[in-house]
Amino acid sequence: MSLQTARFEGEQMVNSFNLFVDSEKTNLLAHGNNKGDAFDIHLEGNSIEAYDGEIIRLSLTDFTMFNNVMNVNINNSKFRFSALKADGTAYTLREVVLSHKNYKNLSDLATEFASALQTQLVAAATAFSGNTDITTTPVVVTPALVTNQRSDEADMSETSNRLFSALFTFAGEHLIDSIQITANENDGDFYALLGALRLDNDPNNTNTTHQSFKLDVKSETIKIEGFFPMQRQTDPNIYLRCGQVNNGLEMSALSRPVAGSSGFQRDVLNSDILAKIPKQDELIKFTTNTNEFFVNLQQRRLSTLRLFLTDKNSRPLGRLINDRRGTAAGLENSSTGEFESSVQSTLGNLFFTAVIKIEILKVRNPKLLEAPDPPKPLPARLAQAPYQKQDYGAPRY
Repeated sequence: MSLQTARFEGEQMVNSFNLFVDSEKTNLLAHGNNKGDAFDIHLEGNSIEAYDGEIIRLSLTDFTMFNNVMNVNINNSKFRFSALKADGTAYTLREVVLSHKNYKNLSDLATEFASALQTQLVAAATAFSGNTDITTTPVVVTPALVTNQRSDEADMSETSNRLFSALFTFAGEHLIDSIQITANENDGDFYALLGALRLDNDPNNTNTTHQSFKLDVKSETIKIEGFFPMQRQTDPNIYLRCGQVNNGLEMSALSRPVAGSSGFQRDVLNSDILAKIPKQDELIKFTTNTNEFFVNLQQRRLSTLRLFLTDKNSRPLGRLINDRRGTAAGLENSSTGEFESSVQSTLGNLFFTAVIKIEILKVRNPKLLEAPDPPKPLPARLAQAPYQKQDYGAPRY
């Protein structure tokens, strides 16, 4: 019977342990593939074992990590841009990426997006007109920077609808008949940052009609507006996950499907989430005296414990879903966009400390077969008797 269908008859603690975790130098252990945000702990001779009617429960009581992952990263900074001339000439679909960093306010984020659009619009207008001197300026970018801004969240509480809007005015006719800006779900969560319409189920980018923004294209101007309010980040939490099979459940949206799939096939899945931890400006911290984050293991012996961190879509922090590199944020090559170093989680500052409480709980009294003890064997001199039967039980006479 699984823990999902079992009914506990009670809950009595048999034993408990505190496991103190520090992942800073786990790559120096005998199994050197460990990283600061994904590693195995081998309990060696200290393995935990539950007997009949008992279970093993893991609970997170403390977690501390420096927030060394950018709010705008590879998982929420990418959009697609293309343009058409009236005669059908195409400025082909291309991938555009915002700078990976933290943005103090929505105005900075809006300006960064407008700058990326400006580069693509000028390139398209130049290709269509052949005029290398054509320029454009986003003369209006909102949300506008508020006066005397004093905190990171000031423009979130100011009087504003937080909608992105930019008007690009060209130095002459740009010859752009139409443009397409796409926030594809397979490219990440960019749509949530800029308040755009998400495009689903298009892994090969074949949709040529979807518009993620409201567009107004005129002969010398182009206006681009977002449909929904902007936000400075898309993932306010990180998720500590446990590789052991347990009784947790999660919505399937928390386990991102492989790119190219037709969508989520189920509402709820078996979960490996141990805890959901909110981000702060500098620290990612959680402390509790209760057991709000726990899992009951479906194994009776715990000798190896796997812990790893992900974002809300089960992606490694600051990396694509199948990215095996160890860097979530850092110095990037300006020409390739790749990190100059890929060892942030081993030789850098991507690690955490935690305290995990391990409990052995007696939850039921198992019903065992009751039978009288077998009789004691007779002494050898009394147990011997004349041989009366042939082999296989056939009578001798």
